[in-house]
Amino acid sequence: MSHLTLLSLDDEGIECVTSAVRIWCHENGVALDSERGHEAMSVAIQLVLAGEKTPEIVADALNRHLRVQQYKTPI
Repeated sequence: MSHLTLLSLDDEGIECVTSAVRIWCHENGVALDSERGHEAMSVAIQLVLAGEKTPEIVADALNRHLRVQQYKTPI
């Protein structure tokens, strides 16, 4: 999903996505501008488009989703 989709959200949705990604990156020691940070942004956009409304819930969902994804990616 392109980050341009972020622009289709209303102000509340944009704030939710950016806050959730900041929370998740801070808690996990990930740079916002890293590959994982970009992945978190894409997932957060999808979650907000699906109806999630609070940054804390989105950040928690990011923890679950991105943890599962790391085990799906072969080393």
